[in-house]
Amino acid sequence: MLWEVLEGLLLGTFTGITPGIHVNTIGELGLRDPVVLFSMGLVHTFLDAIPSAFLGIPDEGTALSVLPAHRLAINGRAMEVIRISLWASALAVLFSIPLSLLYLRLAALYTPETGKIIVLLLLVLMLLTARERALATLVIILLSGLLGVIVFRLPLTHPYYHIFTGLFGIPAILVGIRGNPPRGEDSSIRMRSVSFMEFSLLGTFVGMLASLVPAFTPSQGAVLASFFSRDERAFLTAVFSINTANFTFSFMNYLATGRVRNGLIAKMPPLSQGALPFYLILSLGISFLVLLYGEPLALAILRAVRRVPYGYLNGGVLIFLFALSYLFDGFLGAFVLMTSSLLGLFTLSLGVARRACMGVLMIPILVG
Repeated sequence: MLWEVLEGLLLGTFTGITPGIHVNTIGELGLRDPVVLFSMGLVHTFLDAIPSAFLGIPDEGTALSVLPAHRLAINGRAMEVIRISLWASALAVLFSIPLSLLYLRLAALYTPETGKIIVLLLLVLMLLTARERALATLVIILLSGLLGVIVFRLPLTHPYYHIFTGLFGIPAILVGIRGNPPRGEDSSIRMRSVSFMEFSLLGTFVGMLASLVPAFTPSQGAVLASFFSRDERAFLTAVFSINTANFTFSFMNYLATGRVRNGLIAKMPPLSQGALPFYLILSLGISFLVLLYGEPLALAILRAVRRVPYGYLNGGVLIFLFALSYLFDGFLGAFVLMTSSLLGLFTLSLGVARRACMGVLMIPILVG
């Protein structure tokens, strides 16, 4: 058992800190041990803020956090972002334990119609809060939704990679290609402890909700959290908690109902609900371990990144992302990546909030 946990820790650390590599990619290699897969998936949610903050590269669960995380990093608060991610994730694990009893009841009551109502309400709320940019926001929602409807019908093995990297990652890299590199080794969190816990609890609740709805990702949950957060730090606290809570509750959903809400969990063999106490204890142990080594690892990566001229670094990252897209899905994948990138840049040019791009997932849910 110890070796399986260690293997999961190592693999989750690798996917978390490596730009463009998701746990689902490693899951395709034939891993089937549930302890390895659970450990890997959980660790990944703690550490995937590193490429988002240092390089502006999104993960499926943290797409909307790219700009605020990267902005704080280049303004001298890079390590603060990492500490927010680590502790928000750890709190999400802690909060998920007492919420598990409520969740197991909710999971059994869920219907597809409920999911569509939730998504429709989010879209309406997004338009109402856009105010003078409501029309431009609607255009981006519809365009990104059309993109999603088309892309999810294409024979792609990693559609989420092309979509999220294009909509959120590449525009952020292009905008900041001549900017300042990430900096700041002071990891103190400039938030009141009570506020930090409040927004982590909010993120845990939203992550729990997101895990009920098929194809409803943590990034869509972040859209909901964005309406309640007052500043970048509060938003990031909620987003990082959503990401971890979504994975944890998706696993509970699988144990309770057999429904798959996560690509990595789909690789697991059938498990009984009776296994839940073991995995909850395991999640606490993993959280403690990642809290021990997460910051020193991130600091070493930050110092390595600062040794490379930032323009060259961003240029190399762009080449790497397109090469990875081609490796995953050939010219079709690279074309989807390029198309998504153009839409992401168009969104920035209109001055529309990036959450409107989440229409790429919301519209397919409504029409599907």
